[in-house]
Amino acid sequence: MMLPPGEIDGAGHLSFLYVMTRQVLFLALLLLSSAYAFIKGGQPERIGAATLLGGASLTVFVASPFGIRFQGVEAGILIIDLLILGIFLWLSIQSTRFWPIWIAGMLGAEVIIHVALMIAPSVVPRAYMQALAVWSWFAQLGLIIATWRHQTRLTRLGADAPWKN
Repeated sequence: MMLPPGEIDGAGHLSFLYVMTRQVLFLALLLLSSAYAFIKGGQPERIGAATLLGGASLTVFVASPFGIRFQGVEAGILIIDLLILGIFLWLSIQSTRFWPIWIAGMLGAEVIIHVALMIAPSVVPRAYMQALAVWSWFAQLGLIIATWRHQTRLTRLGADAPWKN
């Protein structure tokens, strides 16, 4: 039986169509935001784009198989989230930009969601998935805004120093 998009069957499994539609839309946003940052961003924006692109790519390989995905803590995704968080914390300390700390905050929220599931494992898989995913969407939007602001500073000032002295 085919479920309407966004529905969970009686066993708690997510609809394949719903998951695939979300993944295709996220992939489009990921590729667009990364391309924009690689083409128009400075070094911090490019590092951020590479980090987000790499993290999303690695997540595909470490996620649990489709039938049991998000039924429990996704340890592989948690490890990737921690690594990405570390990179954005480093960027926020080393770069002159303010935006990496915002994305680090979003990634911190993702890590807290994993920990919360360890404490309260009866959370519905869809809620766990949605709670993790929402921050990834916002991180992409943050990268777009950061790249646009970099371009604005270049236009206004003629330069935008990427790193602290």
